[in-house]
Amino acid sequence: MSLTFDVKTVNINGSSHRILLQNENGPCALLALCNVLLLSPQLMQQAGPLLDLVSRSNEVGLHEIITTLANIGVQVPRGVSSDVDRLLQLLPQLHTGLSINPIFNGSFQDGDEMALFRLFNVSIVHGWLADYAGDPLQYQHVSNYSYEGAQNALIAAYDIQHGNIAETQENAAAVQDSNFIKSFLARSATQLTECGLDHMKEVLLENSYAVMFRNDHFATICKSNNQLFTLVTDLGFKNDTQVVWQSLKSVNGSQDTFFTGNFLPAMFNRTSTQGSSLVPGARGSSNNPFADPAASQHASGPENDPNFMTDEQYARQLQEQEDARVARSMQRNYEDTRASRNENSGTAKKGKESKKKGPKTRKRDKLKKSCVLM
Repeated sequence: MSLTFDVKTVNINGSSHRILLQNENGPCALLALCNVLLLSPQLMQQAGPLLDLVSRSNEVGLHEIITTLANIGVQVPRGVSSDVDRLLQLLPQLHTGLSINPIFNGSFQDGDEMALFRLFNVSIVHGWLADYAGDPLQYQHVSNYSYEGAQNALIAAYDIQHGNIAETQENAAAVQDSNFIKSFLARSATQLTECGLDHMKEVLLENSYAVMFRNDHFATICKSNNQLFTLVTDLGFKNDTQVVWQSLKSVNGSQDTFFTGNFLPAMFNRTSTQGSSLVPGARGSSNNPFADPAASQHASGPENDPNFMTDEQYARQLQEQEDARVARSMQRNYEDTRASRNENSGTAKKGKESKKKGPKTRKRDKLKKSCVLM
């Protein structure tokens, strides 16, 4: 059976809009792209067929969405036809995920996937930046790396230090940069930094919409009154007309709260929030190293119910649990790679000739294609 997605009507600054909601395993890149097209006034003309599609029903099929986007894409005037060609190749697989490689200076490594956003004139941003003002030395050693490039540098540095490969002029920088990279990744395991928040505020125009990449998740982001907000597409909020945005004020989510379409603090519908189980994790204690101590002191709620939490506290805890999961995952990835190199070090010399003759088979740990709902 084909995937279908619910449609929700929201009121944003006095105007009615229709947005697509995400189910548990929803293709967040596809939905984030569609929601930017549905909300952006400057894209309204080109997004006409998509607007018509979501206006006709409260449920839309994946095939209908892909067909509509393809029809829009081929009609968008572009000087280079390669973007259209890549669109037609990527769209049928887009619901399975999208591989994006962020660079720690705020940009992305260019690739076929980026053509998708260029074609629709939709901006994509991230906040995983090294701090050029607070730590210029680290910025010097880290900012030119992408996520995949940083992993390759760590592997190369490990191999050089353990005699698995010879140090050359090309890979010497990896040894010098490796400690800075490890420190940066450990301190930014949530794939967001304070510097990154400031960067996104700078690059986004007031009342504009874009796609934000973070923690293998694509979200629709908006800048209003010089503050950042992400669109709430959780299916659990389908019937809660009050909840439209979630603020993006902090790296660990401790200051993030829900807002209405007019960017006012939302009055929570307790039933809809409790009914949502799309974010991994339960209402237990969190081991998140990025947690806000002040928030955890008040997480117990009223004295007569030690397990009670407000909606804001619940949402905050879920974000903290997700941050902790990402931190643990990144640490395991690095440790597994290091252990694998150590196990193979005994046979490294025997394999040198075959490595020279054959292609590299080293597996690189890429960002997951599966969506993690935030």
